[in-house]
Amino acid sequence: MSFNSSRPFYIKLLSAVISALAFSLAASWITFTLAGERLSNVEYHSFSGLFAFNFIPAFFIFIVLGVIISPLIDRILVKLYSLTGIEGFVRVVLAYLFLGIMSGIIVSLFFFRLDFILFYISVSILCSMVFLLVQTMLQFFIRKLT
Repeated sequence: MSFNSSRPFYIKLLSAVISALAFSLAASWITFTLAGERLSNVEYHSFSGLFAFNFIPAFFIFIVLGVIISPLIDRILVKLYSLTGIEGFVRVVLAYLFLGIMSGIIVSLFFFRLDFILFYISVSILCSMVFLLVQTMLQFFIRKLT
């Protein structure tokens, strides 16, 4: 991957937006309760309300994770290690898992919710894997097109 052009930044930005949308849609779908299954005297949210509620922190996680911190981790990996084969794949996945842990800590500190730090870390790890998958797919398709 060449770091001299602006293409990696745009790939990471597009990956962050697509990942945030996909993650928010999936989380909203999982937590949404259909009208026929709702109990009386219990407050439920619409799907769009759940999406908006999920999108804000997810977008923040993906911007911090994908656009700000991820290029630094990628540069370190490229300079220190050979990223070919299974060993390279494992190193990239472990680096993004570490990135998810760090992003979860940053998000919990940002929202002043240290009591939910394990929740934010687990969500951030899931987000980092979604981001890695979307970024890898975008890089593959762009490489095939050029």
